[in-house]
Amino acid sequence: MATTKDSPNLQLDFVEIVSPRLWISTSYKNTYVGNAAPVLALDVSNPLSNWYDCGSIQSARIPVTKEMRELKRGIPKTSRKFWETDRTAQITFNTSDLSPYVEALIMGQTIRNTLSGNACKVGSLMGAPRQSIGLSASPAPGFSEYDVVVCASPTSASLEDSFNLAVVESLSASLLTLEGAGFPIATVDEDTVQKVTRTAFIDRMGTDTIRSAMLFWDDKLDSSGNIKIQHAIYFPKVRNFSGGDLDFKDASEEYETSITLSAQAVEMTFDDGTLGYDFYKKWMLSY
Repeated sequence: MATTKDSPNLQLDFVEIVSPRLWISTSYKNTYVGNAAPVLALDVSNPLSNWYDCGSIQSARIPVTKEMRELKRGIPKTSRKFWETDRTAQITFNTSDLSPYVEALIMGQTIRNTLSGNACKVGSLMGAPRQSIGLSASPAPGFSEYDVVVCASPTSASLEDSFNLAVVESLSASLLTLEGAGFPIATVDEDTVQKVTRTAFIDRMGTDTIRSAMLFWDDKLDSSGNIKIQHAIYFPKVRNFSGGDLDFKDASEEYETSITLSAQAVEMTFDDGTLGYDFYKKWMLSY
């Protein structure tokens, strides 16, 4: 007989140290509002279309609060009935990654880029289209190390409003190499790239910027590094609830900011076919 002192195991596959990842869209995405869920494992190196990876986050929490009204009757009074009268849900986390697009997304801001020099077209795609880009020779690219550049499709977005920003590592002939992970959104043929001299973060009072969020983490990988079990939480509508609590710490630690995103209830179709309001959809996905 096992006793409580023996602490018998249940399923240790679900006891993990995890590093959650947060993706945010620039606008409301109803991708999973219907009876739908991610078909393939969410890949940190390849975000879904029009989602932006906000980098590593720490101290992530999803506080859900409920307020209940209680009906009591009798002597002594005893509970006879409960009503749920209020419910809220949030995502809270800390991050040290304040890349311009990350800062704007998590703060509920839009951005405006001031451009300089020639806009160059993407002429050829490399094996890593976010980090390395073959530019057309004309007009001649004039980028230097540490230049900030922006990329956009001339048919669907403007360079001035694009969140697709990166820092130049080097330019060799027409081959542009970017720092780190490069552009948050992979380039495609005929995209244009241009130097940015200033990025303004715009957060006018009275405006309301609603975005979607996906928080996920991996539980189990096989021996080849393939994701076998993954948890994901999809928030159809979130908005910045707290501004940003920027903490510069001291000379021995990197700065970080504390963020609270508030979720808005949306009518959704759940996996059992029922329809109702909720703040999010939560899945355990196995592949």
